[in-house]
Amino acid sequence: MTRTVEEAVADLASPDAIVRDQALGLVVSYGRRATAALLPLVDGQDPALRARAVRGLGEIADSTTADRLFELVDDGDPEVRAHAAAGLARMKDPRALDALIKTFDDRPHLTMVQGTPATDALMVMGEAALPRVAALLAAPSQETRDRARFVILAVASRLPPAEAAAWRAKVAAAESGP
Repeated sequence: MTRTVEEAVADLASPDAIVRDQALGLVVSYGRRATAALLPLVDGQDPALRARAVRGLGEIADSTTADRLFELVDDGDPEVRAHAAAGLARMKDPRALDALIKTFDDRPHLTMVQGTPATDALMVMGEAALPRVAALLAAPSQETRDRARFVILAVASRLPPAEAAAWRAKVAAAESGP
C-alpha cells in the first residue's frame, strides 16, 4: 500500500517511536513533495514534533526552506536549532558555518558526548571549517573545547601530513594553555 505524504507526516506524531522513525524516513524519501506538509509543523506546540519536522526539512535539503531553517537557528529549543543548522549545511547554504558554530553544543549524541549535529556537519564540511572551530578551543566550556578538539583532529586526519601536523600542534598548544 502506498502512503500519501500527508499520511506519513501524520505518523510523525505517533506515540510509537518506531512508527515515528519510519514515518520520518518515508517523509524524507518523498523529497521536495513533503516540504509543504512539514512546514506547518515547525510552528506547532509539540516540541518533539517540531524537531522531527525540522529534521525532515533538513534531510530533504530543499533550498526553498533555507531562510526558514536559518530563522530556526535562533529557536528556543536546542533540538530544533541543531537540526536547522545541520539542514543548512546539507544544503551547502553560505550561512551554514555560522549556524553550526552557533549550535555547536546543541543536542549531544546519546552515545558519544563529543558529537552533535553541528560537529558531524563540520567534519563533513572539512578543512574550510577548521579556523572557526579552532577558535572554540578557547571557549569557557570544557565540553565545547573537547568537541572542537574532536572535530579538528577528525578533519586533520584526512589532510596531507604537514597540514595535519599543524592542526594537531594548534590543538596541543590550546590544551597546554598560554
